[in-house]
Amino acid sequence: MHPQEDREIVREVLNGKKELFALLIHRYEDKIFNYIYYMVKQKEEAEDLAQTTFVKAFFALRQYNRAYEFSTWIYTIARNVCLDYFRKRKKEDVDLSLNVTVSEDGDTEMGELIEEDHSPDPLRTILNEELRGKIEKAIERLPVKLREIVVLRHLEDCSYEEIAQIMDLPVGTVKSYLHRARKKLKEWLEEYLE
Repeated sequence: MHPQEDREIVREVLNGKKELFALLIHRYEDKIFNYIYYMVKQKEEAEDLAQTTFVKAFFALRQYNRAYEFSTWIYTIARNVCLDYFRKRKKEDVDLSLNVTVSEDGDTEMGELIEEDHSPDPLRTILNEELRGKIEKAIERLPVKLREIVVLRHLEDCSYEEIAQIMDLPVGTVKSYLHRARKKLKEWLEEYLE
């Protein structure tokens, strides 16, 4: 990330160069969209909610505390936008997909959970796809808070400290929740991971 650069851009925007906010949008739009999409699993809704996130960020820019990274602050706004969305929809069961393309070269962020398979062996390819589906279904079974931590840690590569700031939780609680989520996932997926 570019924490110092982000702080400079924020300072310039607050000093009247509002057009520079587009740099921050460009820098974070894909990550924010992907994070929101993982939570709502509807492309059009995710696009709208991502736009709402940046609009809210722009109008709340004076409230940004430069002691924290801009990325953490924008994720916190995105999280709150998602929570508002769920409250409005009264949607308790948040779908989560791990098959979203998140980079320009078409790779997904599944690498940490399952190795990408480039072998010509069709049986291995089928087994990896089956495992990917099992992992996705297992993550969907997690309570929302645990799912969110798994998404932030393993799909968005956030540090424990960043997750703690985004979710307004102590770092120890984040680690505990992540441990609990991993334990449940391992339990549910044990027969597939041997």
